[in-house]
Parts: sequence; C-alpha cells; structure tokens
Amino acid sequence: MAGHHYPSPLPRPPPGVRAGAPMSDDVTNEIKNRLLLSTIVGRRTKITRKGRGDFMALCPFHSEKSPSFHVMDDRGAYYCFGCGEKGDVFSFVQKTENLSFREALEKLAGEAGVQLPAANPEAKAQAEKRQTLHEVLEAACTWYEAQLKTGAGQAARDYFARRGLSAATIKKFRLGFAPAANTQLKDALIARGIKDEMLVEAGLVRRPDDGRATYDYFRDRVTFPIMDPRGRVIAFGARTMGDAEPKYLNSPETALFKKGETLFNLHHARDPAYKAGRVVVCEGYMDVIALDQAGIPEAVAPLGTALTEPQIEALWRVAPEPTLCFDGDAAGQRAASRALDRALAILKPGHSLRFLTLPDKLDPDELIRRDGTAAMRALLEGAVPLIEYLWSRELAAADFATPERRAAFEARIGQLSRDITDTRVQAYYRDDLRARLRALMQPVRPARQRQQNRGPGRPGERRPWHDAPLGATQALRANQMARGQDMGVARVEGLLVLTLLRHPRLLNHVEHEVMDLHLTSPLLDRLRGELLRMPVGGADLDSEAVKGHLGAVGMADTVASLEQDSFLRTVEFTRTEAALDLVEEGWRHVLASHRRQTALRAELNEAKASYEASPTDAGIQRIQAIRDELTRIEAQVTSAGAEGGFSA
Repeated sequence: MAGHHYPSPLPRPPPGVRAGAPMSDDVTNEIKNRLLLSTIVGRRTKITRKGRGDFMALCPFHSEKSPSFHVMDDRGAYYCFGCGEKGDVFSFVQKTENLSFREALEKLAGEAGVQLPAANPEAKAQAEKRQTLHEVLEAACTWYEAQLKTGAGQAARDYFARRGLSAATIKKFRLGFAPAANTQLKDALIARGIKDEMLVEAGLVRRPDDGRATYDYFRDRVTFPIMDPRGRVIAFGARTMGDAEPKYLNSPETALFKKGETLFNLHHARDPAYKAGRVVVCEGYMDVIALDQAGIPEAVAPLGTALTEPQIEALWRVAPEPTLCFDGDAAGQRAASRALDRALAILKPGHSLRFLTLPDKLDPDELIRRDGTAAMRALLEGAVPLIEYLWSRELAAADFATPERRAAFEARIGQLSRDITDTRVQAYYRDDLRARLRALMQPVRPARQRQQNRGPGRPGERRPWHDAPLGATQALRANQMARGQDMGVARVEGLLVLTLLRHPRLLNHVEHEVMDLHLTSPLLDRLRGELLRMPVGGADLDSEAVKGHLGAVGMADTVASLEQDSFLRTVEFTRTEAALDLVEEGWRHVLASHRRQTALRAELNEAKASYEASPTDAGIQRIQAIRDELTRIEAQVTSAGAEGGFSA
C-alpha cells in the first residue's frame, strides 16, 4: 500500500469519555501490543492478507462491493479509502459495538489480560454503583422469568401463545411476568438483601409523593427486558394482557437507562445486521420479536418515542442505510415522518434511511402471520430511499390550486434541502429536488385553452384519459403510457414470467410470491397458473420441459412472444446460464417494482375519478406526478435490464 497518504494523527477519544482515572499511554499501548487489530476487525468483516501485517477488508462502516478498508497491524491502525473512517483498536470496538471508550477499554483489557489502574475514589464509587444496579436488574429479570412459569403466570403464557411465540423465543428474549400484587417483586428482592433505595434507583419500584411506602413499578403485565449493547439488563418494558391503559410501560430513566439513546434488541441484532448489511427498525417489542422468530433477526425498535438523533447515529454504526418498517396506520406514518425530519439534518455521505410502509395498515407481526416470512422479506427489499419517501410525503400534502400555493410548495422543498447540514449531501438533494420540481411545475394551460383543445364532441364533454394530461412534458406525451398503453407494467410482468420459464427451479424459492402475484395480462396470468400447477421441484424438469408442457396446453404462442421480445431476452438474469442466486435477486427486485406499479395504478385511478368529479389544476398536477413516477419506474427497469442488473 505504499504511496498512500493516511490522515494523521489517529483520532483520540473525545474529552470526557475516559471515565475514572486517566489511562496512561503505557496501558493503552500494552493492550494494543497484545491484541492484533486484524483479529478484532476479522470478527466483523472478511479480511484478506495483502502483505506482512497488511490487510484489506470490506468496510464495516459503509456499504461497498470492493474492499477499501485497510488494516495495518504494524501501526495498530485502520483507514477506509471509501468513507474516510480511521482509528485504532479502541475506536473500532467503540463504533462497531456501540460502547463508550471506558467500556471498550475494559473489554479489550480483559481480553488482553492487562490490569487497569485503580480509578479515583469518586469514579470508583460510581462504577461500583452502576455494577450494583446491573446486578439488581439482572435479579429482577430472573425473578420475572420465574413468575412466568408459575400458576399465576398462566394468563401471561396464554398471551404469548396467542401471539404465536415459541418457547425458544420466550427464552431468547427472557420474557417474563409481573404479578398483580403491589409489592411482590419488592418483597422478593429485599429478602435477598437488596435495599429499597436501590430498587428505586433501578426503576423497579415507585415512591409515591405523599410519603406512602414504595410499590412495584410493573404489575399484572408481561415483561420485556431491555439490554445495553453488551447484553446487560438496564430497564424493562411491559405490556398489559388486556385493554388497560397505558398498554405499554417502560422503566423510568435511571443512571443506566436513557430512553432516547437506547434501542431494544440491539445486542442481539448487531451481528446479524453486519452479516445482512442492513438493520430493520420497527415500532415495538413484539414486531422485533416476531421478525426474529421468522428468521429476520436484524431488527430493533425505539422505546415508545420517535426515533432520535442518537438512536439514528447508533443505527448507522451497524448499517449505513437502516430500513424503517413502521406500521401502515396513521400513527406509524407519523412516526416515520418524524424520523425523516430528524435524520434530514444529520445525513452524511454514505449514510441515510430507507422506508417501508406495510400494506393494509398491518404491523410486521400481523403481516408475517397473514402472508409469511417470504412476503416480509420481499417488502423489505422494496423499501424506498429517504429522498423518495420525502418527495412522496410532500407531494401528498401539497396544494397546487393557486400560483401562491405552488410557490409555497417550491419554497418548502427548497427549505428541506437547506436543512441538511453536510454541504455535499445538501448539494445533491438540492439538485435532485429541483429536477423533480421542474418536471412537476410544467406550465398549466388556462381553462379556456383546454376547452378549445377538446376538439369534436358535445359541448362540455371531457376527453377520455388515454390522451396525455395537459401540462405534461413532451417526453410524457410521447410515452405509450400517457396514451393509455401501460408498457412499463407489461414489460415488468413479462420479465417476471419469462424468468420463471427459463429458471423453473426458482419457483422453489418464490412460490408464495408467485401465488400472490396479480398480473394484468390474462395470458400471462394463465401462464403463471400453469407454472404453479407443475411439479417444478422435480430434478429432471428443466426449462425445455416446462415449455413443452405449456405448448401442450395451448400456450406456445404466449411463450414464443416472451422469448422473442427484444428487451426481455437481453436481461442478464433471464439467461439460462445465469446463477440461481443472481436470478432470484433480479427477480425479487423486479417484483418490488411491480408492486410499486400496482399501488401507483390504484392511486392513478383514484386521482382520475377525483378529477372527473371535480376538475382542477391540482388534479391535473397530481395525475401527472403519478404518471411521471410510473414512467420513472419503467425507465429504471429498462436501463437496469440493459446494464445487466437491478436495484431496489
């Protein structure tokens, strides 16, 4: 790696993070000398030796396909040529495990066998108190777990059974039960020698303002322990088993627990998220647990509040573009919108958010129960970037009825880009949003000119919608979609079916998705049905055998038209020699585009109906915006197919 320039000096911990006695360079150097940085990094990402003490790896701090993360054992340092991250073994553990410097120091000192110097008396007392709180909370967690197995815990066990949780899941998440009695936990822990004051500080009992005796904070609820990134209990969440309010209750904030800085399940989700390259953010504990049980363990949740800036930063230390998977109801969308606003100001190169709105106002638990894990995975693959969610949100709330309101919309869009602090990201957002505004704000011809342009017909008769919308760009008028021929949909549907024809084994992986697929073409839909009726799992059934069967049932012409399509036959993953994992990845990306098109077509029909009932310029703008989005998806499919790949 000679010739490269590395930033210097390496970053040092910020002031205040070294709790306790200051660490001498001798201590930190001794830890570095005993631990190979490449070994620590190798636990998080695949690492390849390039020379003596010299390694390259895929960067754990941003998404990339070619290794740009340089690890230098001789210097005890790393540097990423892609995103600029740099540091030493301490900063690496801090960032990848979401630890303070002191926590990283203690962890690495223990691993290296280095004795840390004694802390000053005040810091030592604080550390001992925190350790005691951890022990008290661990004792409470164990007690709640035990109560779940008692006769009094039957209602709680029934609740978990109704939610479909297995015994293994209950054990993994250490779920428990808080009995209804006022002081049952308190009495049990005091009997073990834990003082009442310590129970108050741990957030386990509540002290009334009127001087009465303390009582248990959680009563007649199922309990969910909340862990820190090291897997230590720091608080609890609890839920009623009926309709009592509040339905959910979290521990009060304590010396260990800061609600706005904590993410439920981060300690479990971190390693799966590194491997998957994503982290999924849900609204609540049960959503996270349902995803984990369904085989999607990279899920976390905030604790009953809107996602905060510290939580977003913690998520970025796990994956560069966390996916927000909030419920499809109004409350879920408000939460997603608040998260977007908070993230906007702190966006930085390579770090953003993606958004998934679940259909039919479902939450992840309900969707998995109804449609299965494969459907949930497909939806996650189709999550949209922050810029798309932002534009859709602003467009849905816009009013274009007057020039002043259109000007207000333009001002609002301009302000959103200025809210971004990072100048590079701000510039790209400004350019992207300005381009969208230009496409949207085409001059709208006045009503008199529209009446003159109607041509033959009865006075006042509106033209059918297969004509291009007034104010549309020339490109949109020329597009077949604007004339009522939705070629983007036909192309996507043909691609989905042709891929299955050429790769019958793919059905073993996507059968549920194909069963749920609704195709607008009757011929393609019939072909889809015939594919599902065939024993495609058979080892001897290849593409030619499938075509032979379809020819026997009178579908040879449909198959031939797909095979001869000049666009479809050039898409890389439809080729018979393509690897099955590439085929499945491409097929799922196209499926996500099809689902988006289906939703947009429904929205377009509703917009047309609204315009027919009450013609306005705002209605025209809405219809045009939807059609522009459909055109964009068609162009994305076309260009991606020509380039040999698809992106969600």
